[in-house]
Amino acid sequence: MSIFNNLLTATRSSSSIALKTLHQRTFASVTETAPKGLATHVQAFLRDFKTNEPVSIVDLDAQVFGSPLRKDILHRVVVWQRDNMRQGTSSTKGRADVRGSNRKVAPQKGRGKARQGNMKAPHVKGGGIAFGPKPRDHGTALPRKVQEFGLRVALSTKYAQDQLTVVDSFQSIDSHKTHDLDQVLQQVYGDNDGTMLLIINEENEKLELAARNIPRCEVIYVEETNVLDLLTYDNVYVEKSAIGVLESSLVTL
Repeated sequence: MSIFNNLLTATRSSSSIALKTLHQRTFASVTETAPKGLATHVQAFLRDFKTNEPVSIVDLDAQVFGSPLRKDILHRVVVWQRDNMRQGTSSTKGRADVRGSNRKVAPQKGRGKARQGNMKAPHVKGGGIAFGPKPRDHGTALPRKVQEFGLRVALSTKYAQDQLTVVDSFQSIDSHKTHDLDQVLQQVYGDNDGTMLLIINEENEKLELAARNIPRCEVIYVEETNVLDLLTYDNVYVEKSAIGVLESSLVTL
Protein backbone atom coordinates (compact mmCIF):
# COMPACT_ATOMS: atom_id res chain seq x y z
CA MET A 1 0.00 0.00 0.00
CA SER A 2 2.86 2.37 0.79
CA ILE A 3 4.47 1.67 -2.60
CA PHE A 4 1.20 2.59 -4.30
CA ASN A 5 0.94 5.81 -2.27
CA ASN A 6 4.53 6.74 -3.09
CA LEU A 7 3.88 6.08 -6.77
CA LEU A 8 0.69 8.17 -6.73
CA THR A 9 2.46 11.04 -4.94
CA ALA A 10 5.33 10.96 -7.44
CA THR A 11 2.87 10.96 -10.35
CA ARG A 12 0.97 13.94 -8.96
CA SER A 13 4.17 15.90 -8.31
CA SER A 14 5.47 15.24 -11.81
CA SER A 15 2.11 16.26 -13.28
CA SER A 16 2.07 19.47 -11.29
CA ILE A 17 5.64 20.28 -12.37
CA ALA A 18 4.75 19.64 -16.02
CA LEU A 19 1.60 21.74 -15.72
CA LYS A 20 3.54 24.56 -14.06
CA THR A 21 6.15 24.45 -16.80
CA LEU A 22 3.40 24.55 -19.43
CA HIS A 23 1.83 27.60 -17.75
CA GLN A 24 5.19 29.35 -17.65
CA ARG A 25 5.84 28.65 -21.32
CA THR A 26 2.35 29.79 -22.28
CA PHE A 27 2.65 32.97 -20.23
CA ALA A 28 6.09 33.65 -21.68
CA SER A 29 4.83 33.22 -25.25
CA VAL A 30 1.86 35.50 -24.60
CA THR A 31 4.12 38.10 -23.04
CA GLU A 32 6.53 37.99 -25.94
CA THR A 33 3.85 38.25 -28.62
CA ALA A 34 1.65 40.82 -26.86
CA PRO A 35 1.71 44.28 -28.47
CA LYS A 36 3.78 46.90 -26.69
CA GLY A 37 0.96 49.47 -27.12
CA LEU A 38 -1.72 50.76 -29.42
CA ALA A 39 -0.78 51.49 -33.01
CA THR A 40 -0.08 55.15 -33.66
CA HIS A 41 -0.66 54.99 -37.42
CA VAL A 42 -2.95 53.35 -39.95
CA GLN A 43 -2.04 52.89 -43.58
CA ALA A 44 -3.80 53.74 -46.83
CA PHE A 45 -2.99 53.59 -50.51
CA LEU A 46 -1.89 56.80 -52.19
CA ARG A 47 -3.69 56.86 -55.55
CA ASP A 48 -3.59 58.83 -58.77
CA PHE A 49 -6.95 60.59 -59.15
CA LYS A 50 -7.15 60.36 -62.95
CA THR A 51 -6.42 56.61 -63.05
CA ASN A 52 -7.30 55.46 -59.50
CA GLU A 53 -4.10 53.40 -59.57
CA PRO A 54 -2.10 53.01 -56.33
CA VAL A 55 1.18 54.92 -56.30
CA SER A 56 2.49 54.21 -52.81
CA ILE A 57 1.40 53.72 -49.20
CA VAL A 58 0.98 56.57 -46.72
CA ASP A 59 0.75 56.57 -42.93
CA LEU A 60 -2.27 58.23 -41.34
CA ASP A 61 -2.45 59.24 -37.70
CA ALA A 62 -4.58 56.77 -35.76
CA GLN A 63 -6.05 59.51 -33.57
CA VAL A 64 -7.62 61.16 -36.60
CA PHE A 65 -8.36 58.19 -38.86
CA GLY A 66 -8.59 55.35 -36.34
CA SER A 67 -10.94 56.66 -33.66
CA PRO A 68 -13.81 54.45 -32.44
CA LEU A 69 -17.29 55.02 -33.84
CA ARG A 70 -19.43 57.29 -31.64
CA LYS A 71 -22.92 57.73 -33.05
CA ASP A 72 -23.90 60.02 -30.20
CA ILE A 73 -21.09 62.45 -31.00
CA LEU A 74 -21.95 62.43 -34.71
CA HIS A 75 -25.59 63.11 -33.86
CA ARG A 76 -24.72 66.05 -31.62
CA VAL A 77 -22.44 67.63 -34.22
CA VAL A 78 -24.92 67.17 -37.09
CA VAL A 79 -27.77 68.69 -35.05
CA TRP A 80 -25.51 71.62 -34.11
CA GLN A 81 -24.53 72.18 -37.74
CA ARG A 82 -28.09 72.03 -39.03
CA ASP A 83 -29.29 74.38 -36.28
CA ASN A 84 -26.73 76.96 -37.34
CA MET A 85 -27.67 76.51 -41.01
CA ARG A 86 -31.28 77.57 -40.40
CA GLN A 87 -32.06 81.02 -41.80
CA GLY A 88 -34.60 81.93 -39.14
CA THR A 89 -36.44 84.33 -41.47
CA SER A 90 -39.99 83.05 -40.77
CA SER A 91 -42.18 86.02 -39.93
CA THR A 92 -45.88 86.68 -39.36
CA LYS A 93 -47.90 89.81 -38.59
CA GLY A 94 -49.49 90.28 -35.18
CA ARG A 95 -52.60 92.35 -34.52
CA ALA A 96 -50.43 95.44 -34.16
CA ASP A 97 -48.87 94.88 -37.60
CA VAL A 98 -52.03 94.19 -39.63
CA ARG A 99 -53.36 97.08 -41.69
CA GLY A 100 -56.81 98.26 -40.62
CA SER A 101 -58.88 100.45 -38.32
CA ASN A 102 -58.82 100.30 -34.55
CA ARG A 103 -62.55 101.08 -34.37
CA LYS A 104 -64.57 98.88 -32.06
CA VAL A 105 -66.90 96.92 -34.33
CA ALA A 106 -69.78 96.41 -31.85
CA PRO A 107 -70.98 97.86 -28.56
CA GLN A 108 -69.59 96.28 -25.45
CA LYS A 109 -73.02 95.49 -23.96
CA GLY A 110 -76.63 95.06 -24.94
CA ARG A 111 -76.31 92.63 -27.87
CA GLY A 112 -76.35 89.40 -25.93
CA LYS A 113 -73.23 88.35 -27.76
CA ALA A 114 -69.55 88.11 -27.04
CA ARG A 115 -67.46 91.23 -26.67
CA GLN A 116 -65.67 92.35 -29.83
CA GLY A 117 -62.77 94.69 -30.37
CA ASN A 118 -61.41 95.71 -33.75
CA MET A 119 -61.14 93.60 -36.89
CA LYS A 120 -57.41 93.00 -36.38
CA ALA A 121 -58.00 90.51 -33.57
CA PRO A 122 -56.49 87.03 -34.11
CA HIS A 123 -59.87 85.25 -34.12
CA VAL A 124 -61.17 87.39 -37.00
CA LYS A 125 -60.51 86.44 -40.60
CA GLY A 126 -57.76 88.66 -41.95
CA GLY A 127 -56.60 89.58 -38.49
CA GLY A 128 -53.18 89.18 -36.95
CA ILE A 129 -51.54 85.87 -36.02
CA ALA A 130 -51.36 85.02 -32.34
CA PHE A 131 -47.91 83.87 -31.16
CA GLY A 132 -46.65 83.52 -34.73
CA PRO A 133 -42.97 83.09 -35.61
CA LYS A 134 -40.66 86.08 -35.83
CA PRO A 135 -37.14 86.30 -37.30
CA ARG A 136 -34.67 84.83 -34.83
CA ASP A 137 -31.41 82.95 -34.57
CA HIS A 138 -31.82 79.18 -34.28
CA GLY A 139 -28.10 78.58 -33.65
CA THR A 140 -26.98 76.47 -30.70
CA ALA A 141 -23.66 76.13 -28.91
CA LEU A 142 -21.36 73.10 -28.90
CA PRO A 143 -17.97 72.78 -27.16
CA ARG A 144 -14.98 73.03 -29.45
CA LYS A 145 -13.60 69.70 -28.29
CA VAL A 146 -16.86 67.95 -29.20
CA GLN A 147 -16.71 69.51 -32.68
CA GLU A 148 -13.17 68.25 -33.21
CA PHE A 149 -14.04 64.84 -31.77
CA GLY A 150 -16.96 64.57 -34.19
CA LEU A 151 -14.66 65.39 -37.12
CA ARG A 152 -12.22 62.66 -36.04
CA VAL A 153 -15.04 60.14 -35.71
CA ALA A 154 -16.43 61.04 -39.15
CA LEU A 155 -13.02 60.68 -40.83
CA SER A 156 -12.39 57.40 -39.01
CA THR A 157 -15.80 56.08 -40.07
CA LYS A 158 -15.08 56.85 -43.71
CA TYR A 159 -11.68 55.15 -43.42
CA ALA A 160 -13.14 52.07 -41.72
CA GLN A 161 -15.83 51.75 -44.42
CA ASP A 162 -13.19 52.03 -47.18
CA GLN A 163 -14.85 55.23 -48.38
CA LEU A 164 -11.84 57.50 -47.86
CA THR A 165 -9.19 57.74 -50.57
CA VAL A 166 -5.93 59.66 -50.39
CA VAL A 167 -4.89 61.05 -53.79
CA ASP A 168 -1.49 62.39 -54.74
CA SER A 169 -2.79 65.68 -56.15
CA PHE A 170 -5.79 67.15 -57.92
CA GLN A 171 -3.50 69.32 -60.04
CA SER A 172 -3.52 66.54 -62.65
CA ILE A 173 -6.92 67.90 -63.75
CA ASP A 174 -5.67 70.26 -66.46
CA SER A 175 -9.03 71.25 -67.96
CA HIS A 176 -11.72 73.53 -66.59
CA LYS A 177 -14.43 71.93 -68.73
CA THR A 178 -17.15 69.96 -66.99
CA HIS A 179 -17.29 67.47 -69.87
CA ASP A 180 -13.64 66.48 -69.41
CA LEU A 181 -13.94 65.91 -65.65
CA ASP A 182 -17.23 64.07 -66.05
CA GLN A 183 -15.63 61.80 -68.64
CA VAL A 184 -12.83 60.92 -66.18
CA LEU A 185 -15.37 60.18 -63.44
CA GLN A 186 -17.44 58.00 -65.80
CA GLN A 187 -14.49 55.99 -67.11
CA VAL A 188 -12.53 55.58 -63.87
CA TYR A 189 -15.16 55.60 -61.15
CA GLY A 190 -18.43 54.86 -62.96
CA ASP A 191 -21.99 55.75 -62.02
CA ASN A 192 -22.12 53.20 -59.19
CA ASP A 193 -19.47 55.01 -57.15
CA GLY A 194 -22.08 57.38 -55.70
CA THR A 195 -21.53 60.97 -54.69
CA MET A 196 -18.00 62.31 -54.27
CA LEU A 197 -16.48 64.90 -51.94
CA LEU A 198 -13.09 66.27 -53.03
CA ILE A 199 -11.02 67.95 -50.30
CA ILE A 200 -8.24 70.17 -51.64
CA ASN A 201 -5.46 71.99 -49.81
CA GLU A 202 -4.61 74.73 -52.28
CA GLU A 203 -6.54 76.71 -54.85
CA ASN A 204 -7.44 74.71 -57.94
CA GLU A 205 -9.57 76.91 -60.18
CA LYS A 206 -9.80 74.38 -63.01
CA LEU A 207 -11.11 71.63 -60.74
CA GLU A 208 -13.61 73.95 -59.07
CA LEU A 209 -14.97 75.19 -62.40
CA ALA A 210 -15.17 71.68 -63.84
CA ALA A 211 -16.92 70.17 -60.81
CA ARG A 212 -19.46 72.88 -59.99
CA ASN A 213 -21.94 71.65 -62.63
CA ILE A 214 -21.67 67.95 -61.71
CA PRO A 215 -24.42 67.16 -59.19
CA ARG A 216 -22.67 64.19 -57.60
CA CYS A 217 -19.30 65.94 -57.14
CA GLU A 218 -18.43 68.66 -54.63
CA VAL A 219 -15.10 70.44 -54.02
CA ILE A 220 -14.24 72.03 -50.67
CA TYR A 221 -11.07 73.35 -49.06
CA VAL A 222 -9.55 71.45 -46.18
CA GLU A 223 -10.43 74.31 -43.81
CA GLU A 224 -14.10 73.76 -44.70
CA THR A 225 -14.12 70.06 -43.79
CA ASN A 226 -17.15 69.30 -41.64
CA VAL A 227 -19.06 66.32 -40.31
CA LEU A 228 -22.27 66.93 -42.27
CA ASP A 229 -20.50 66.90 -45.64
CA LEU A 230 -18.44 63.84 -44.72
CA LEU A 231 -21.60 61.91 -43.85
CA THR A 232 -23.64 63.25 -46.77
CA TYR A 233 -21.31 62.15 -49.58
CA ASP A 234 -20.66 58.48 -50.26
CA ASN A 235 -16.93 58.72 -50.98
CA VAL A 236 -14.33 61.21 -49.80
CA TYR A 237 -11.14 61.98 -51.74
CA VAL A 238 -8.48 63.88 -49.78
CA GLU A 239 -5.39 65.48 -51.26
CA LYS A 240 -2.16 64.23 -49.70
CA SER A 241 -1.10 67.71 -48.61
CA ALA A 242 -4.48 68.17 -46.89
CA ILE A 243 -3.84 65.14 -44.66
CA GLY A 244 -1.12 67.04 -42.80
CA VAL A 245 -3.47 69.98 -42.21
CA LEU A 246 -6.16 67.71 -40.77
CA GLU A 247 -3.72 65.87 -38.55
CA SER A 248 -2.08 69.04 -37.22
CA SER A 249 -5.50 70.44 -36.34
CA LEU A 250 -7.14 67.34 -34.86
CA VAL A 251 -4.34 65.41 -33.13
CA THR A 252 -4.67 65.71 -29.36
CA LEU A 253 -1.61 65.88 -27.13
